[in-house]
Amino acid sequence: MLELGIDLTIYAERLSVPEWEAVLDIYRKYAPAEVWTKAKASPDIGFNRLPAGDYVNAPLSDDAAFPFLRRIRHRTVRGWRTEFRIWDGKLSQSWSACVYRLAHQADEPEYVFYRFLFPWDTAPTLVASLARELAKHIEYLSGHAGFCYLYDPYFKATAFAQIFPWAKRYWAVDVEDLNATLPFMHIGMKAISWLTFIGAKFLADPKLEARRQSLKTIPGAVLKPCGSGALLQLGEKPILGDRHRLEPELASYFAAGILLDPVLLTNITEFEGPFAKKGCTVDWIHRFAAPNAWTSA
Repeated sequence: MLELGIDLTIYAERLSVPEWEAVLDIYRKYAPAEVWTKAKASPDIGFNRLPAGDYVNAPLSDDAAFPFLRRIRHRTVRGWRTEFRIWDGKLSQSWSACVYRLAHQADEPEYVFYRFLFPWDTAPTLVASLARELAKHIEYLSGHAGFCYLYDPYFKATAFAQIFPWAKRYWAVDVEDLNATLPFMHIGMKAISWLTFIGAKFLADPKLEARRQSLKTIPGAVLKPCGSGALLQLGEKPILGDRHRLEPELASYFAAGILLDPVLLTNITEFEGPFAKKGCTVDWIHRFAAPNAWTSA
């Protein structure tokens, strides 16, 4: 129902067929072939087991190998709700990838994310290399990668009852509630993580302009241009951020949180469970810049 894994989530400006095809092409170079075990392609309700096939090397344009992608192309260009997932079928410590867009209205921005999940012990170099390569092909708003609480959506309320006290202790582990987050990603960034993507829109924000150079001086951090924005990496590997047993690397998260605080979300639908009851989701988002608010929530 609830476990720790590694999450890589990138929020995109919009969804296009060439973009998600490039993303899938890149991902299948990094993921084990076994990830192509089950697939869910809109308008499927659940996952379907994939027949044996060469999903790693066959061209994505091959309708015989990837018949379900025809539906995703069709839905993408028409602005319909679009969802494609592949999964290795493991109930714990699994590999999976997701492309998702809410139904798009012509007079509104698009709400899109790419999400990749990995077992907690996946090599950080693999995740970081994949993240950098993907970001070169995605016009992104923001994104993040690091440890994350993963939960069975059918037990979401129960999971968040436990996630809340864990989030109080482990400050570098991401709390993910994409239903709450996605509609707000055009107006602010959500996370300070081991890897933090800063899209061009937020890099150009006047509130961040005077602080951008300081991001390069954070001990142990690396800030480099990456695709349409920049990628901030805090250390060589993700950490838990245990507030009871302080890890030296956590200091860089506080430094980054203070510098990026002006472009973090100040309005969002409350996360599930105690977050909603206490009205403290925004306090959690800003915890590195205003730790007392989150500590006392």
